[in-house]
Amino acid sequence: MLTTNQVFNNTTWCDGKKFSRVLNGECIILFEPTELSEFKQLNSFIKSHINSVLLTGIDAQVTQSVILLIGNTKGQFSIEAKETLKRFLPLIERAVIDIENKEKLQRIVELRTRELALAREESERANRAKSEFLAMMSHELRTPLNSVLGMLDVLKQSDMSAGHINLLSHMESSAGLLLAIISDILDLSKIESGEFSLSPQWININDTVTFVVSQQQLVAATKGLNIELSIELDDKRHYWLDPSRLSQVLFNLIGNAVKFTQQGQIDIRVNLENDELSISVIDTGIGIEKDKISSLFTAFKQADSSITRKFGGTGLGLAITKHLVELMSGTVRVSSQFGKGSTFVVKIPVKSRKLIRLSQDGTTNKRDRALNVLVVEDTHSNQMVIQLLLNKLGHNVFIANNGSEAIEFIESNTESLDVVFMDVSMPVMDGLTATKILRAKGFEVPIIALTAHALASDKQNCLDVGMDSFVAKPVRKQELANAIEALIV
Repeated sequence: MLTTNQVFNNTTWCDGKKFSRVLNGECIILFEPTELSEFKQLNSFIKSHINSVLLTGIDAQVTQSVILLIGNTKGQFSIEAKETLKRFLPLIERAVIDIENKEKLQRIVELRTRELALAREESERANRAKSEFLAMMSHELRTPLNSVLGMLDVLKQSDMSAGHINLLSHMESSAGLLLAIISDILDLSKIESGEFSLSPQWININDTVTFVVSQQQLVAATKGLNIELSIELDDKRHYWLDPSRLSQVLFNLIGNAVKFTQQGQIDIRVNLENDELSISVIDTGIGIEKDKISSLFTAFKQADSSITRKFGGTGLGLAITKHLVELMSGTVRVSSQFGKGSTFVVKIPVKSRKLIRLSQDGTTNKRDRALNVLVVEDTHSNQMVIQLLLNKLGHNVFIANNGSEAIEFIESNTESLDVVFMDVSMPVMDGLTATKILRAKGFEVPIIALTAHALASDKQNCLDVGMDSFVAKPVRKQELANAIEALIV
């Protein structure tokens, strides 16, 4: 049996009166098929195998097909065979149409699959480009801010007039606002690209909450507002959480409460319910209209455009808060009365253990001496700022300009080190390479990455080569103290 494709040229097989008749539904027996015009163009080998033909056709919307049964002997097909074919024609037609539809769908699926693959590749390229751009922008924007905020921090602690201190406070506030906006945009981009990760550690929640509230209390006081804080937690226990992200959630929620409250007070309640940390932020502010609550956690949206004009902000805080809480396997909900105030409640599951009490200056009770700290940093202004901040904490500071100098210092210096702050991007030898070499040589002193690279992938790179912790620039004195406190035991 020969197939239609073997017998006929695809461009000419459907010509001829006989084929036109079968496409109209007839069944035809051909006793001398090779004498007909439809078969004359066939080569001699094929014609030698065609001695009788029974054919019919299908003319449907999805296909136009001729069905041929080819016999090797003359008179092979009878009238009964013709009638049988005619009876089975509807079934054959249905089967052919199904096959055509299946092949058509298959072609569509293959086309769409190729299109999706191309779109995915394009999206991945765009995401890679975005990540590289964010990494560059993070570094380029944070590096100068590190010097600005650090120097302001140092200047505020020097002997100055009240007027100058007030000016410095305004400068610090503006620089801090710029840093917050940069951080919000970078955080949202990292979350959307899936590059955001948590760094949980054992923390004292009381200290974290109290610090954030004390910072926001300064802002609230300028508006005549009072923040009431109630913490019902065991002060002798540590909790397994990411301190910076918990602080970020608190800053966003309490900051919003202060921003949108003109009179009255703000209540902060923190307690533990069935191994769940519960944080409630209750304000007497402008409230939220019921139909606006559903879009409250959407990025770049505020309840009303007039709110943005009046109160400012990017509309990213609550969107980031929701993402952060969900990353911690928690929930955030809101209830509000327009014109009367709002209540935000965050619940996060937590593990706890007995607190190992550390002193507040970055040393443990076992260490009543100043620590010896090596700072590996290539930028002179950053060296100066970090050294001043560490000196304020009471520590001795040594400086290396790059990774190679750091290795030489560690190998040749008889002074024992307690901690190393290591920049990542440096000439001669970068911090990652230096850390790898030091760890290979058996150097076990804690190494803390100190860098303007702030993406989660950058942090993971630091941990992968043997660094113990990560502090993103610009750093503050308290952040340096916290980083030391978490590692020096």
